Amino acid sequence: MEQSDFWIPRNLEAPSMFFLWEADSALLFGFWIFMGAMLNMFVLGLFLAVIFSRGYEYLKEEGGKGLIMKLVYWYSPSELWVSRRFPSCQRTYIG
Repeated sequence: MEQSDFWIPRNLEAPSMFFLWEADSALLFGFWIFMGAMLNMFVLGLFLAVIFSRGYEYLKEEGGKGLIMKLVYWYSPSELWVSRRFPSCQRTYIG
C-alpha cells in the first residue's frame, strides 16, 4: 500500500465533499434535480435546485450552529414555547 492512497483533510473541521461541492449542498441540489426529472419538469427542478442550494449555503455561512432553532424561537408564535407571558415581538435575548 502506497502513501498516496490516503486523503488527509486540511483541518479537522473540513466538511465532507462530493467532488468539488460540500456533500450536504450537493445532496440538496441532487434531490431537486431528481424531483424535477421525476415530475417531468426538469427546468423547474433545476431552478429550484439552484435556489434552494444557494439559500442553504447562505444560511450555513451566516448562521452557524443552531440557526434553525433560533429562527423558530424568534419567529414562531409564543404559545409554542415555555414563555407565554411575552409575545415573540417583545422577547429579549438572555445569555
